[in-house]
Amino acid sequence: MGFVLKIFFSGLIAFFPSADGKELTVLLIRTPHQSSTLPQHTPMLLARAGSCDSCPAGDQASIAPFLFPNKLPQEAAAALSAATTSGGGAWLLSESDLSLSGPAGPLSIVSGVRGRNEAGVLNAVPADAHEREDFSWVPSLRDVVPGSQGFKAAYTSDDTPPGCVIAARLRFRSGKVFTYALARVDGKVRPIHFRPPSGAGPDGPYAQALATWVAAEIQVPGDVVEIVDTKFDDPESQRSIKLHPRDGMVELAVLNFPPFEVPADPGANRVPAAGQHFQLYYDLVRKPPARAMRVVPMQAEAPPASEAEIDWSAVHPTSARWSPLLEALGLSPRGSRGPYELAFCPMARE
Repeated sequence: MGFVLKIFFSGLIAFFPSADGKELTVLLIRTPHQSSTLPQHTPMLLARAGSCDSCPAGDQASIAPFLFPNKLPQEAAAALSAATTSGGGAWLLSESDLSLSGPAGPLSIVSGVRGRNEAGVLNAVPADAHEREDFSWVPSLRDVVPGSQGFKAAYTSDDTPPGCVIAARLRFRSGKVFTYALARVDGKVRPIHFRPPSGAGPDGPYAQALATWVAAEIQVPGDVVEIVDTKFDDPESQRSIKLHPRDGMVELAVLNFPPFEVPADPGANRVPAAGQHFQLYYDLVRKPPARAMRVVPMQAEAPPASEAEIDWSAVHPTSARWSPLLEALGLSPRGSRGPYELAFCPMARE
């Protein structure tokens, strides 16, 4: 007996695989409240399951209008309830140390399946769905900005991370981790280029297709998985939820998105250019570049005709099993939500 736990990640999130490859740390980055150029992101965890034990009160009343801004409050609440089912839940995350109890088996981060050209250089776009799963489509800060020297120990050690930078943290040591979906540009997967946040100057040397969704598939023995949320500075402050599978599966979505609607007052918190939030990842590294040179992902204005591309559907086949949770939330990679092109809200890794 057992079931599959699927976890989907998207938004302002950074990944730190341990040096021995046995543990993956997931960091949800907090957007600074004093920022006038970056919209506030909302960290959350959503769960879809068959049933739950000891279910604490969730944050559905706050999350529903965020996820479904074009619905009336009662309609938004009903849509969220239908997405998570009566056996799931919805939490806002703040200074949250998340842990999983139940998964078994080693951790496997998909790598080495991405093709190379005749010169031995990694391909800028995948050739098929198998290559698309490679974790290397999550851009590495070490490669984007050589000399950044990796993440600071404050964010990756067992110590409490600074809540002013990290909104939530999750560590796990089991399962298969892979790229679930890539950025889509006009129906194609194309290399995304990096430039200074002003957009001025030529494209930098780093360019490749970028992951917009990462997934983990974890085997869980028995019939329950427990998710525990412990406050960074208060180990006694906990909430937990024990989830039982639905159709042999429990699904979690760990998200950190900006609002799906353009602010009503365009003069306040106006929508920034795509990719600008990528600057916040540099606060994690030991040697961050100057703020004016914190390159961010941008679509090439006039890519050369020789630049690689492939149909988005060719590497995201409809035969693949899509997530019932994401479909019900309207967040399937096949769709599009709000004024923000999620393709340019990519995650990052060390």
